[in-house]
Amino acid sequence: MGFWSKLRVTTSESINVRDDLSAGTNVTLHFLFLGAIAWVSGQPFLFPSLGPSAYLLATGEKDRAEGAYHVIGGHAVAAVCGLIAYVLFANGVVVVDAFQQARPFSPEVGRLVISGIVSMALTTVGMLWSNTNHPAACATALIVALGLMSTVLEVVIIVLAVALLVGFHNTIVDRVQDLYGVEPEAPR
Repeated sequence: MGFWSKLRVTTSESINVRDDLSAGTNVTLHFLFLGAIAWVSGQPFLFPSLGPSAYLLATGEKDRAEGAYHVIGGHAVAAVCGLIAYVLFANGVVVVDAFQQARPFSPEVGRLVISGIVSMALTTVGMLWSNTNHPAACATALIVALGLMSTVLEVVIIVLAVALLVGFHNTIVDRVQDLYGVEPEAPR
C-alpha cells in the first residue's frame, strides 16, 4: 500500500470535522489556562507530558484520561519515581548540558541513561501497582529523571499542574462542551 493510499479515508473511516475541531478547541482551552498560570507565576506549569494528557482529555479517551485518579495519580507516581532515580544516579546533571558536549562514553550521559532507565522501571511498576495507568505520565518520569524539572518544588509544580489541568477540564471545559455542544461524540 502506497503512501497516498494510507492517507485516503476508507469507507469504514470517517472524518468528523465537528469532533476534531471540538478536540482542538478543548486542548486550546487547557493550554490557555495553564499558560496563563505559567506566565503569571513564572513557574513551569507547562511541560511536554501535559500535551498527551490534555489530548486524551480533549478527545474523550475516558478509560485512561478522564479519571482524575489515573491522570493525576499517574503523573504523581512518575514524578516521584523520576525524582528518586535522578537523586540516586544523576543529581546535578542536566540532559541538555550533557548532550551539548557530545562526548562518547560521557560519565554524565551514562548517569542520565541509568536515571532514565530506573525512572521508567519504577514508574511502570508504580503505576501498575497503584492502578494509575496513564501512559502520558511516562514522559513526566523522563522529564524529571533527565534533570529538566528535578527539584522537589518542580515535582510539586508538576503534580499541581496536572491536578489543575484535570480540575479545569472537569469544571470549565466540560461546561463549555455542554453549553456549546462541542463534546467529541466519538472518542478515539
